[in-house]
Parts: sequence; C-alpha cells; structure tokens
Amino acid sequence: MAAFATIEQFGSRFERTLTTAELSRAGVLLDDASAVIRVQVPNMADPPPDTVVGVVCAMVARAIRNPEGKRSETIDDYSYTRDNAVSVGEVYLTDDERGMLKPPRRCAFTIVPSYPPCPEDAA
Repeated sequence: MAAFATIEQFGSRFERTLTTAELSRAGVLLDDASAVIRVQVPNMADPPPDTVVGVVCAMVARAIRNPEGKRSETIDDYSYTRDNAVSVGEVYLTDDERGMLKPPRRCAFTIVPSYPPCPEDAA
C-alpha cells in the first residue's frame, strides 16, 4: 500500500534541507509510519482525514531528528538513556496524533422514551 505522505510533502515540512541519506531513509520511514497508522487506527475513515499527512510527517521527523533515540546524554563518564517510545520502534504515534486520525464520534448515547406515545398525538 502507498504511504500516506510523499517525500516532497515531508521535505516541505522539515526545518532544513535533507541530505541524500536522510531522503532515502525518510522514504522508508514514510512507509513504516503509514503501516503503523493502518495497524493502530484500523477504523480510520476512507479517504483518510486531512490530518494524516501531517501526522505521518511528524512521526518521520522524530526519527530523522533523533536517529539514535536518545532521551538524555551525559558527557563525563559517558552514558545515555534511550527513549522508551523509540526503543520499541523508530516511528510511533502519540496519543494526540492517534486522536487526530480516529473518526469523530457521532453520538454518545440515544434517548428512547419508555412509554408509547399518547393516542391523541398519533392522529
């Protein structure tokens, strides 16, 4: 299946010009991010909402900006901490992003009268 966003759409949203290696990696990550969305938001509308391109690009941008998945780093007696979200996969959906892709709720509940209508209302 095709990715929800193109390299051109990603490049126009990214804050700098991408290197050749980053462009190649971004193409693969766009496919990966789209696959993650298809699995984690199976009830997404068809066609997808307008927000899907931005969400896919944000997912890929996180991986491009921080390819090693570092959350913290110490220089003296070197150590670093890997981001928990990245440790399970390079691209991931945040809760806010997932919310932008879910279909809107049509109603929370339905009110049904417990008594039949009055006979004079039926006339």
